[in-house]
Amino acid sequence: TEIYTLSLHDALPSERCKIDRPDFPPRLRKRSLVTRRIGPMPPLRLADQLFLAAHDHDTGHLQARLHKAGMELGLAGALLCELALERRIDVQQGRIVLVSRAPVPDILAQTVLGDIVTELHVAKQPHTVRVWLVYLSHSSVTQVRNRLCFTGIVQEVPGRRWWGGVANKYRAADINQALGPEAAVHSLLTHGQASNNSMAAMVFATLADACGLLPKLTWWHEQKVGLRRRLGQLRDQLPHALRELVDQTEAAVGDAVVGSV
Repeated sequence: TEIYTLSLHDALPSERCKIDRPDFPPRLRKRSLVTRRIGPMPPLRLADQLFLAAHDHDTGHLQARLHKAGMELGLAGALLCELALERRIDVQQGRIVLVSRAPVPDILAQTVLGDIVTELHVAKQPHTVRVWLVYLSHSSVTQVRNRLCFTGIVQEVPGRRWWGGVANKYRAADINQALGPEAAVHSLLTHGQASNNSMAAMVFATLADACGLLPKLTWWHEQKVGLRRRLGQLRDQLPHALRELVDQTEAAVGDAVVGSV
């Protein structure tokens, strides 16, 4: 699987460019990084939480609750929000700008940051949030799933299609951990309590709303009016960069859904 070799030429026709990754050895460009991490599991990152919440775990393997555009663009937005939370990027006039090149303690986040640095060098100007959302959405599901496999949170399960051929599936290694993100967003919206970093929890809740995930959760419809009000309050409290990323993700998902009708 080509996990870390992407090109912006498929992003938007009006803003085409090409990524050159001289820092990434050619011998590794077609190598899958889905190996098991040795040691304790790291904390779930934002995109990991969104991925787990966007899948149903009742059948014993992952089944997507969210439509394709919402899943891909939502995870792309989460990857950008991870960097904004870690003060590596900012959003100015609708464009992703670099704040710091300091390494990120995560290989996927570091790869996204490296792409942003490289593109600033090649294009000589920052790209819009929409360009980065579309670009990252092309592989966001695979990359986040692979990160979860690497950390041991998700496991690949060999399987076969009924008409023959291999059809590997995925399942959560710990069902309680997999259900944790959904429980956390429910607690935040209904009780105003966040078990982890409050800003990250706020971003997760608003991003889950932006990509259309929340209406897919069973408890949403029971308290929809009150929860919608609470989400509006949370979104208003976000710093500018994170608010812009959430808003742009919502707009991109909406455009993608309308375009597919």
